[in-house]
Amino acid sequence: MKDIYELLNDIDIDEKELEEIEASEIEKEKVKRNVKQSIRMKKKMKSWKKGVAAASILVGLSVATLGIGFPTYAGGLPIVGDIFRFLDNGRTGLYENYKEFSTELNMTRESNGVKVTINDVISDGRTLSITYSLESEQDLGDDPIILGGLDIMDAHGSSGSGKMTKVTEKKYVGMVTTTHHDINKKDKVNFRWNIEGIEMPDRKKSIQGNWNFALTVKSMDSKERTIGGSSEKEGIKANMEKVAMSPVSFILYYNQEVSKGARKEWDSVDVELTVKDDLGNDYSGEGNGGSGNDPYNIRWSATFQKLNENATKLIVTPRVHL
Repeated sequence: MKDIYELLNDIDIDEKELEEIEASEIEKEKVKRNVKQSIRMKKKMKSWKKGVAAASILVGLSVATLGIGFPTYAGGLPIVGDIFRFLDNGRTGLYENYKEFSTELNMTRESNGVKVTINDVISDGRTLSITYSLESEQDLGDDPIILGGLDIMDAHGSSGSGKMTKVTEKKYVGMVTTTHHDINKKDKVNFRWNIEGIEMPDRKKSIQGNWNFALTVKSMDSKERTIGGSSEKEGIKANMEKVAMSPVSFILYYNQEVSKGARKEWDSVDVELTVKDDLGNDYSGEGNGGSGNDPYNIRWSATFQKLNENATKLIVTPRVHL
């Protein structure tokens, strides 16, 4: 099936009939985002198959060696009471145990008819995730955008992501995640979330206000271990650095190196990981972003769902977006 841009190419348009109109900054950003997404989908995806000698990276690890217990999830929570699982829609299980190990806050800020509540917060010393609920006197449309990032104070560089879902008219729930790139993890995380406004792209308007939070959260128990292993193909190399394990998830830290020859062929390179264990279990995960001095040599991390306690090895396969 053709995408919207290919369909537009098939339309015969008389340029004399075109009328220029002013576009808002929001509209411009939406166009940029849609174009980038279309381009990204057309980029070639190369998979470093397991059959290639240096493709899959074998990571040996022992849950017992790392000294972490894995309690069973309590369950029984109402669907929106556990926003972690609600946002995942039960698809991946990535957030299955987050609620149990999170700190319940229910801290609210209200401004200009909009009430924002931080419901839960959880941190492993590197990655911080908060869930929130939003109630408004007016409907904010289907896809409101919060202006204001989640910042870990005293961190030297960080990256993050967020998602929000409309629950009912005038009510929304969401999650924001950020990961710092300091060498050492933090026993306590001081963070700030300053929201300056809420954009409503489908309604072409916004609400300005002040919803400011500043908090400290104790990090849950987690263990880190340096790991090795690398995989290289067609001038692109992925190197494993370490694994961090907690009762709810594990994080893989890795970096990519791109040769001069590959740089001439591709404008940018992003390496992602797919993971399974020696028991045949596949692990769902989400990237935490990365940092680097150029679009090629970048340090990444990705969070995956709780590790099976009987697994002793991880089979990591790099997949590269070009």
